[in-house]
Amino acid sequence: METKKYKTSHIVFLIIIAILFATFIYLKKNFTIINFSEIVFALKYSNKGTDSNIFISSILSIFPVAFLIFLILFILFYDITFGRKKIIIKDNRQIYPFRLFYNHKKMFTWILLLISIFSILYSIGLHDYLISSFSSSSIIEDDYVNPKDVKVTFKEKRNLVFILVESLETSMFTKDQGGYFDYELMPELYDLLNDEDSVVFYDKNKAQTINMIEGASWTTASIVSNLSGVPLKANFSNTIYDSSGFMKDTYALGDLLKDNGYNNEVISGATTSFGGLKEYFSTHGSYSIIDEDSLDEFNLKMEKTDIGKWGFNDHYLFETAKKRLDILSKENKPFNLQLVTIDTHFIDGFVGDYSITKYNSQYANAYATESKLIYDFVNWIKTQDYYKDTTIVVAGDHLTMQSSFFEDKHMNNRYVYGCIINPRDKNVKENGRVITALDSYPTIVYALGGDIKGNRLGLGVNLFSNESTLAEKYGFEKFNNELKKNSDFYNNTIVK
Repeated sequence: METKKYKTSHIVFLIIIAILFATFIYLKKNFTIINFSEIVFALKYSNKGTDSNIFISSILSIFPVAFLIFLILFILFYDITFGRKKIIIKDNRQIYPFRLFYNHKKMFTWILLLISIFSILYSIGLHDYLISSFSSSSIIEDDYVNPKDVKVTFKEKRNLVFILVESLETSMFTKDQGGYFDYELMPELYDLLNDEDSVVFYDKNKAQTINMIEGASWTTASIVSNLSGVPLKANFSNTIYDSSGFMKDTYALGDLLKDNGYNNEVISGATTSFGGLKEYFSTHGSYSIIDEDSLDEFNLKMEKTDIGKWGFNDHYLFETAKKRLDILSKENKPFNLQLVTIDTHFIDGFVGDYSITKYNSQYANAYATESKLIYDFVNWIKTQDYYKDTTIVVAGDHLTMQSSFFEDKHMNNRYVYGCIINPRDKNVKENGRVITALDSYPTIVYALGGDIKGNRLGLGVNLFSNESTLAEKYGFEKFNNELKKNSDFYNNTIVK
């Protein structure tokens, strides 16, 4: 006969198994892409400023499923009694499969526990991470061009406004536009791609823009990739997250522009203490940083209606950007203004008093609003005297994680949004390109007026040139797979 202690411990095991299976179901249903490198980054680096609602929402979603799974497991392993009467089965014996689980309780418990653990590890990409970590590649060492060693000559110094948009991808365009939706969710952002002042590098149609590469699949990693020309490869051994200097041995866009007389400034809807953004922007270009924590330093105030999930909302961000542009444009220096949006962040985005609310889905309303906010902001800049000397870049940071938003759209290919407005040169070949965030750095430098000897910086290629990108040279899948692998050169030379 089982002891009470054994029954109690076994029930605890069943609860654990139920929670693990429920978590696995939640991850598969709600997350399109899970990169274990991001989990490593979050575990190793302080993520102050994280929205607690994400954690609470996850728990509330997981709990009822876990409870249901536990009940099923309990029925499998134990006789069910109601009052003093047991459920009577023919010949007073449990029928298969209940009898099988009951008679081999310990074996099946361990089997289920192992399956649940491996399911979780598989769903967060640990298997892929481990395989890649124990493989090595020389692709970074072979193709890396140190920006410090490259001659860049500025024929002119155009201003830069770089709008990095949270989770913005072209899948949300209509089917006719190259996306997967039956209705126009982001008509303004599609119009920007076709604006007479825009240059869009794409493959077969304008919805096939930026391929999401390894090391650029979450916000901080995307910022590093776009502005440094190298991926952010997070592992437990390197020291790139130390507060003393975030990837201090790389020479990024901010460093280059600062050395060429630019004012660097960043406005972030999320507090920059999250994800190491403050350290990165401080280390690479000595940016003036505007977020919820630094408003007083810039004589800015935030009302209740300006509050967002992670700091201040995007309506306030763009209104603040207008005020800062009025100031920056009057200084006797070119400026580089980086805007990091937040309203379309997982889970479900943010909707405020200024938002479009015509859709049943809050996430859809967040994207529809973001599209209009960006479009109106770009058109406002176009009315300013300094626009003729200003280049605007609008790019998504990565694909959205919220797979439930796409329902049953059966998507095969997804691309991150990318558009360059009013660059120095518009007469270029736009189509037939396979590009990644790594190509942004040299492309932006050229768009602002910089001539780059060799047209390469980091692992990126100037798309205005005829030089092949590394994704074109190797093929995107091979290039991406090689970047996943361990690189001693990356660990010891680029980020050490």
